[in-house]
Amino acid sequence: MARITSLDVAREAGVSQTTVSFVLNGKNEFGISETTRRLVLDTAQRLGYAPSAVARALRSGRSQVVVFLLADAPVSEPFARFKREVTTALQAQGFTCVFLELTGLAGGVSAVCQHLDPAIVVSATVLPEADKQALVKSGVPVIDGVLGSEDASVAGLDQREIGRMQVRHLADRGHRVIGFAAVEDPQDQPFCLPRLEGAREQCRLLGLAEPVVASMDYSLDGAADALTHWVESAPPVTAVAAFNDVVAVAVLGACRLRGLDVPGDLAIIGVDSETIGALTVPTLTTIGIDLTVPAGSLAGAIVDLAQGGAAQVRAVATDALTLVHRGSS
Repeated sequence: MARITSLDVAREAGVSQTTVSFVLNGKNEFGISETTRRLVLDTAQRLGYAPSAVARALRSGRSQVVVFLLADAPVSEPFARFKREVTTALQAQGFTCVFLELTGLAGGVSAVCQHLDPAIVVSATVLPEADKQALVKSGVPVIDGVLGSEDASVAGLDQREIGRMQVRHLADRGHRVIGFAAVEDPQDQPFCLPRLEGAREQCRLLGLAEPVVASMDYSLDGAADALTHWVESAPPVTAVAAFNDVVAVAVLGACRLRGLDVPGDLAIIGVDSETIGALTVPTLTTIGIDLTVPAGSLAGAIVDLAQGGAAQVRAVATDALTLVHRGSS
């Protein structure tokens, strides 16, 4: 069905399109009678007329669209939740969110944004300088590198504290030789590296040896190789802090294949409190993240910048992180 326009409203009401424009924009200083004004409003409502985003932007002087540029990576359960929380927080401020994959954007970032006329562009990764400068020259504010670099973190959340919490829990359970299950995927490095650094910091603080790091892909074979590295180290690893729950579940599966008891022979803790962790045998101990907190921090920075202020991503309180103690530790 064709979209209803102001011209359709004008024809149906028997008035000019200019009159419709004045009425719908609340301009009452042009001698339009109350009868005509009511006729236009009733006709617009009956036809289901809604002004376009472009028209609203022209009237208000700015768009209410936030374009998120995403890296070419699988959508995880935590990131899907994060997107939902950011969208909810921004909708409460009157903004509409559009999520686009960076890979395969026809005409590049600047061409897409010309069509959408965004209030602001937010990129998960650091944009190429040419794209960033093109947006800046066109007057579109940019927040890029939201997922951070090796020493940064998403929306103000301290990823290092996650690694610290994992080690503290394992040490509290009596473990003195701790492994860390890292990942090889470059997309995960902005999270993995600071979590590993946090684990190292906590080991030093507790007087423990450096964590025994094994890097793996998202596969059972990769987890099996990592497990061999840990059990054959001297002294052997008795507990593993995994980068996330998916990695932790892979390590759990490798233990089952090797005949190791969890947590008797090897304790395991993940991150993200994904649904799958509550369904494994034993159930998975993890660090839960209240994503409403970092999402609210990022949304606040977006609104500040869109309204002409400075984008300050607020530091997120550590109470956004919760230990979920289950059977694997």
